[in-house]
Amino acid sequence: MLSWEIVEHGKPLQKALKETPKPRGSEVLMRITRSGVCHSDLHIWDGYFDLGGGKRFYVKERGCVPPFTPGHEPFGVVEALGPRARGVKVGQKRLIYPWIGCGKCAVCKAGQDNYCVSGSRFLGVNRAGAYSTHLLVPDAKYLIDTTGIEDSFACTLACSLAYLVLRQQDGVGCTTFDERIRVTVPVRTTTA
Repeated sequence: MLSWEIVEHGKPLQKALKETPKPRGSEVLMRITRSGVCHSDLHIWDGYFDLGGGKRFYVKERGCVPPFTPGHEPFGVVEALGPRARGVKVGQKRLIYPWIGCGKCAVCKAGQDNYCVSGSRFLGVNRAGAYSTHLLVPDAKYLIDTTGIEDSFACTLACSLAYLVLRQQDGVGCTTFDERIRVTVPVRTTTA
């Protein structure tokens, strides 16, 4: 597989050829077809977030130590399944939820991986991200069917407030992901 890595903060990404991983257990191998570029990716590339007043938050303090592959707005096609993977089939398109927690702490067990502070595996932050031809996802529960939404737009939902609201509203008065998008986006624009 090909990846484009940060090998030094602030320097051009470097192309790296690596062996394509083989999924084990409940893992799912995704072939990446789209990836958004978030403003956070630019800060991660810089190596820090400017907090104003001369203060900086350095990303190495959160595990972003080069070399690593950025990209936390992934979208792709299921390419291979581990023997215990359930809920998706090879060939299906899916948005990949990037905010993956440790899976063991009380926060993760409550389904709030994005709040995990005990060992997060956030894609493109402290685990290989979407600036690659392939991405290994630990479980199919992180794959979201976005049928009815254009792929290039769908990838940006992985990082957006609208997507987080959708996860919380799953199934509440809506029958499809597309319907929830239409319900949620106006809410986001009025509260942003």
